[in-house]
Amino acid sequence: MPIIGEHVEIEHKPKLGGGGPGKIPHRRGYGGGDDGDHDRRGDFSSSRQRLRRGRIGVAIVIALVSVMFVALTVAYVGRLGSTGPYNPDHLRDEPNWKPLSLPYFQLWISSLLLVMSSVALELARRGMTRKAEFASMGIVPPERRRDFSWLTLTMVLGLAFLCSQLVAWNTLRVQGAFRIYNPSSYFFVGYIALHGVHLAGGLLVLFYTALGHWFRMNFESQRINVEVTAWYWHFLGVLWFGIFALLHFAKG
Repeated sequence: MPIIGEHVEIEHKPKLGGGGPGKIPHRRGYGGGDDGDHDRRGDFSSSRQRLRRGRIGVAIVIALVSVMFVALTVAYVGRLGSTGPYNPDHLRDEPNWKPLSLPYFQLWISSLLLVMSSVALELARRGMTRKAEFASMGIVPPERRRDFSWLTLTMVLGLAFLCSQLVAWNTLRVQGAFRIYNPSSYFFVGYIALHGVHLAGGLLVLFYTALGHWFRMNFESQRINVEVTAWYWHFLGVLWFGIFALLHFAKG
């Protein structure tokens, strides 16, 4: 029988991928030794998308709240100078709209508290945004609790605003504004109650964000919550001054 005497060598080619040794130099996208840049960019892109969705959502909420208050304002203006039942003794309809004596001191205190809360929330938002920008560049900023201190101050001032609104309502009650039927007093209560409910909703979001570590919320989620809520909060501040101006200049 013939005998084959040559020694045949089989060349082993390295496999692509994997984290093991090989003759192919390491390139991004191959092997298991990624340097983390891709993940960082992916996280940044995901955060931008979440922030965009949050802004769209709060814009829709702002539009709905605006429509609600516009409808209430139309009803308010329509009721200005309204008359009640016909009085045969005076041969005319008796007016039942009586101009309301506004508690200006409490209302100006409320306005100041709301402006201060907006400033505090804006400082918290800017501080957290600056920290996120450093993180996106791979720079770890020093630990700062100042941002959450501004957030806490915002919540305290927001609660003080709601309390001042209750004081304003109680002032009218003591003056006897609700003892007889008067549409102007009920519109006043409707405005401050509706505005207060929407502000309380923003407070709940900020409270949830400030206690984010209890709910396993990371810093980026907290930042997005503050960013989106700041839009809503500033809108409620502008809305309040519109309500205040309407109640002052359109008394009837």
